[in-house]
Amino acid sequence: MNYQEALEYINNIQTELGSDYSLKEVTELCKRDGSPEKSLRIIHIAGTNGKGSVGNFLCNMLAMSGYNVGRYISPTLFDYRERIQYITSNVYGVKCEYASEEEIADSLTGLKSKCEEMMHDGFKSPTAFEIETVMAFEIMADWKVDVAIVETGMGGRVDATNLVEKPVLSVITSIGMDHMSFLGSTLKTIAREKYGIIKKNVPVVSIEQEPECMEDLKIISNKNNAPLYVVEKSQIHPYEISLEKTSFIYEGEKYSISQGGVFQIENAAVALCAARVLFNKGFRLINVQSVKEALWISRWSGRFEIVSHNPFVIVDGAHNPPAALKLKESLNAYFPGEKFNFIIGMFKDKNYKQVLKIMLPFAKCVYTIDAPGERGLDKDILAESVRTISNGRITKVESKENVRMALNSLDSHNKSDKTIVFGSLSFLHEVYEYFGFKC
Repeated sequence: MNYQEALEYINNIQTELGSDYSLKEVTELCKRDGSPEKSLRIIHIAGTNGKGSVGNFLCNMLAMSGYNVGRYISPTLFDYRERIQYITSNVYGVKCEYASEEEIADSLTGLKSKCEEMMHDGFKSPTAFEIETVMAFEIMADWKVDVAIVETGMGGRVDATNLVEKPVLSVITSIGMDHMSFLGSTLKTIAREKYGIIKKNVPVVSIEQEPECMEDLKIISNKNNAPLYVVEKSQIHPYEISLEKTSFIYEGEKYSISQGGVFQIENAAVALCAARVLFNKGFRLINVQSVKEALWISRWSGRFEIVSHNPFVIVDGAHNPPAALKLKESLNAYFPGEKFNFIIGMFKDKNYKQVLKIMLPFAKCVYTIDAPGERGLDKDILAESVRTISNGRITKVESKENVRMALNSLDSHNKSDKTIVFGSLSFLHEVYEYFGFKC
């Protein structure tokens, strides 16, 4: 298959099969592919929100310290190839390259044959995410990276990435209420699914979780003889907060980040703790100067990022209630007392009504759009929910065909207006394209 044929193949698999929550098929596929994950030193990250940001900070810390880093993420924002990355340092900071079209086409061609063999032998077809996970391990193993940072797709215990038997480190980011139909209806049950990545004798770094989840984290870590390092929020001391620079003290050292969003301080602290644990596990190239430089240069698209100053537009992938609370916290910190134009697109399987309840007190005008794909919530249904929840307090609520039309509808005469585009990550690339970003 060429690249376009490979994409068509994986998209068809996604449409036909959706998701699966068993490790049987992905483990078999990986075994038939030569178990490439066994040649990798893997940092495994699970959590509801913050996986991408923590992974990005940590990835850059390792690269700036001299390591060649592989990274596997999902979902992607700009390009399918973005899910498999190769990060190194150069004189300008860090260099991030995506897997090439040829590498992806070659890998998927081989994996397609192995999937067909599996079905001939009585196995079910692996899902798209399972195939992509094995592809990521295969390509990163071919690159011979020094370390690979791997994000779970949704849960942890039965996530396809959890076929990894012996990572060098497990990382747990913030856990909240999301994917309840798959992971459970309470925070404790969701947390237990995320804690499923904890392995015997493998250290665990976690942000301080909600009280009802902390006991299980300690019990499961202790049961696996896994040393547990908890980043307590009381240990993080911000002393400068602005859109351009956020500075904080963690364990007696001063750090600064340029990434927007006050919630990024906690993500940075988790990455710092992880770097210290890795240093003690033999990653001796990690040093304070490289870590500080990496934190400062790290940018993670789609997370409280200013994409235009005139008009003033911020994009944020707040697609669930915990993320909406983080967005609310940042708006209060940077723009106390202000109201905003909102452009919103959501998936219908998310708790979008709760997201609206959190965010609508900040709105003076709302445009709704369709998030793409079968999971996308109809813009008119979303608009009606806005009207109902706001109880008429927002006078301008309109549905628009797409992001471009919504952005074109902004009041260009009011230079003080600020617009926040949030919801599903699946359409945020359209905002970057509108403002001429080369992605």
